[in-house]
Amino acid sequence: MLTRDTEVERLRLRVAKLHRELRVHRSSLQRRLELAAKVHRSLLPHPVRDPRVSVDIRYSPIEEVGGDYCQVRFADRDTLFITISDVTGHGIGPALLATRASSEVRYGILYGRDPQAIVRSLNTFICDHFGETHLYLTFVAAQLDLANRRLTWCGAGHPSPLLIRRNQPAVEPLVSQNMLIGVRKDLLADPIQETIQLDPGDRLVFYTDGVTETDVSDDRQLGIDGLTEMAADAMQVDLFAMADHILGRIETDQQGPTLDDKTLIVAEVK
Repeated sequence: MLTRDTEVERLRLRVAKLHRELRVHRSSLQRRLELAAKVHRSLLPHPVRDPRVSVDIRYSPIEEVGGDYCQVRFADRDTLFITISDVTGHGIGPALLATRASSEVRYGILYGRDPQAIVRSLNTFICDHFGETHLYLTFVAAQLDLANRRLTWCGAGHPSPLLIRRNQPAVEPLVSQNMLIGVRKDLLADPIQETIQLDPGDRLVFYTDGVTETDVSDDRQLGIDGLTEMAADAMQVDLFAMADHILGRIETDQQGPTLDDKTLIVAEVK
């Protein structure tokens, strides 16, 4: 018959073994997360310094990997695409879906599709292959015609990018025309996409809702109005200082913890 002391010792050894196994499991999981984060970050775009356009990017996930994703990619020497998306949820699943969606978008850009065709194709792909996951994406595809300084965009439930005119006080939101990616196949509205003329010095600000949903008081988020004011104020700094200027002000005003990934893209046509 086991004595009480023997039983206690056996339980102590069992608990110690479980603690060791848990540490090994946590260490393995952490290595996997670090690898996933490294792969995810390796796919993020680099800044663009071109005689006709400059682009800068900032990405800040709340976990090792996040559901935000973006691309800055030349389709040809006169056409630059900026795309940005945000998958619902956080963690590895949304990050993998964001990466897979970005691959699909990349093919669309390289095949010469326009923004509305990219949105339509991406929506069909997500509905066909990931409909059962109940994960959805907000998305914007913006096509910059650098030869003629024209911007064509098609949005799907994504927060409105901002157009800041160099010589005008107003900031123009570029409203998404369509519903979220993945909700249903017939997401496209009328108009599906729109085109606007740009002038030298005009800037564009693309962002995910982690930026505008930052709490800046106990009962108020930054919102699009707050971001608009900060973006307009940042027109006084160099384009490659603009993102840090905006995010620095947000950090100063922020109340409480960061609850969502933040992605910010700023661009200026020359």
